[in-house]
Amino acid sequence: MNRQTSKLLTILLNSPGQYFHYEELAARFHVSTRSIRNYVQSILEFLEDQNLQPVLSVSEGGIAFTGGAEESSLLLQAAVDNDFYLYRLSPEERSHIILLTLLISDDFCNIFELSEKFNVSRTTILKDMEQVKVFLSRYNISFDPAMNRGYLLRPTERQRRDMIMRIIQSAMGAVFSLHREVNIYERFLYDEWDLENYFPFLKQLLLDMEQQYELDVSDACFEELLLMLSIITVRLERGACIRESTLEEKTFQNLLVYELAGNILEVLGRRYHLAVSEAEIQYLASKLYYCRFYSRAPIENAQDVKLHMALTSFLMKISGEMDIPLYEDNKIVNQLESHLRDIDKAHAEGVPLENDYTEQMISEYPEYFQLICHHLPTLEATTGYTYTRDDIAVILIYLVVAVERHFKNDILPKVIVVCHTGIGTANFLAERLSTNFNIRIMAVTSNHKLPDIMKNYDFDLIISTITLSEPEELWVKVSPMLEDEDILRLQKLFMDIKKDKKRMNVQPRPRESMPGIRSVLREENILLDTPCGDWKSVIQRAAGPLLMSGSIDTSYIDAMIQSFETNGSYFVYCPGVALAHAGPGDGVHFFGLSLIRLKKPVPFGHRLHDPVSWCICLAIQEKDERIQYVLRLMDLLSNPRILREMDGIRDRKELLAYLLEKEREESYEQ
Repeated sequence: MNRQTSKLLTILLNSPGQYFHYEELAARFHVSTRSIRNYVQSILEFLEDQNLQPVLSVSEGGIAFTGGAEESSLLLQAAVDNDFYLYRLSPEERSHIILLTLLISDDFCNIFELSEKFNVSRTTILKDMEQVKVFLSRYNISFDPAMNRGYLLRPTERQRRDMIMRIIQSAMGAVFSLHREVNIYERFLYDEWDLENYFPFLKQLLLDMEQQYELDVSDACFEELLLMLSIITVRLERGACIRESTLEEKTFQNLLVYELAGNILEVLGRRYHLAVSEAEIQYLASKLYYCRFYSRAPIENAQDVKLHMALTSFLMKISGEMDIPLYEDNKIVNQLESHLRDIDKAHAEGVPLENDYTEQMISEYPEYFQLICHHLPTLEATTGYTYTRDDIAVILIYLVVAVERHFKNDILPKVIVVCHTGIGTANFLAERLSTNFNIRIMAVTSNHKLPDIMKNYDFDLIISTITLSEPEELWVKVSPMLEDEDILRLQKLFMDIKKDKKRMNVQPRPRESMPGIRSVLREENILLDTPCGDWKSVIQRAAGPLLMSGSIDTSYIDAMIQSFETNGSYFVYCPGVALAHAGPGDGVHFFGLSLIRLKKPVPFGHRLHDPVSWCICLAIQEKDERIQYVLRLMDLLSNPRILREMDGIRDRKELLAYLLEKEREESYEQ
């Protein structure tokens, strides 16, 4: 069973009772219908080999999983059985598992052992090893020179662990999951190292840390951490420690992840009698950072500040053109922001995000796709990389969901049900329709009353058990029992109706010239050559204009200082520039923004961006569209050339005029 076959099996198991046409599956997998039939035959042979019940309904046109939860669990468990996979691996899968074998071994592996293990010839193993060498060359890793003894890798311990995780993640793209899809690499690692023996204790440890630190982590990240901690534990038990420093700027700024990593490893050390080094704490801290396994505060560091603001600006631009306040849907916004950080993590680790629905989503929602692409530079300027089509499709999915949530019943297909055999049959059909589809039944009627009903009700489609005299585009004929083929045909019709309604309701508005920095930064809120002795006085002086105007009260200043003391120097978002801020509920009365230039630079404790010469102070309430103009100001100040020219301006009126001119120049370039 190769990866494609296992993906088909997963699709069937996740949709019990749903009938899939071979053509539909072929389009989803980008293969021929013959290939799909071969996948199905492979699954059927597997069921027979394992003496499992025939829980697949197979016909000439398609297939469906007809079993229940128990059969699904048994089938999935059998499918991930190690012995089964070792005899049915594709060349790509076998190469990856050979590499895993080498990575988890601290001794030599020879050709004979590998050919016996995978039940293939020595020639096949030699071919596979060429693929393994290509993979290793990307990371400047080679085999031990004593090749007469077999194959032995000598990567650093960090490289070894990261590569093991990378191989396992490659089965899913960038999205990690232990159980949603058959992952043969993961199962192989479990069996070789008996990892599941560690899971009960490690799972409880992570749950305890969540509660103790009031943390928030997604299921996918939790499972990834569970696997990662089990790998760390096994390697430490074998005396394999990370010795090189793994200090990174991002994790350096976040003290909480260091404390959390230290506490986790301390507990592991006591439980399994492990010796833990500072380098191990640094390594785990970096992994915790990328898993977002820490405080629920939405903004944790300089990059998060910019991403949060860039996403808000991006959604406000999209909302403006659609005339829908998408940025007010907190659930969608928070989920999308979290997913963008996962994309950021994937790019940082070089693991491409795979999205099985990319082409389907883009073809079904081309207007939304073009709208996203038009405003994508707002996000890309912050992340520093170009989004792929798969990345954009993720954003597209959230956009579609947000639009549908906004319109709710407005996009539901409105249906009239017609049956000439009797009102009871019509009501029975209406009940079947309501059970199978999310639609609005406007009326249930007989044929002779239909003309009056059509005059009195707004509707999208007539569903009838008889042939009607109305224009064919208005009605569709179905069986009173609503057969499977009727359901499939109606699914397509209802999807098209929803799509057309969204197009009518959501047409991008003509782009108009938008207000900019002038609307958020007042001349009197610019202070030049302000004397400050330390970071605390910088925050206090920058907040002065906002306090004087009544935009904030003194509690907001206290909250900014407390935030800095708790989270470190994340205020400093680029060389020489800080963004002082706190939460909307920390004493903000209305929007306020100030900009100060210090008489002498002041250190904030940032490892790369110190000292600070300019400080923005921001007070903003939730859902304020002016945040996009603040982002424009932040972007201008992150340009070293512009900052140097601003240093030479002595008049605040002239400085504001200069910023507005630079803003206009950048808008023309875009």
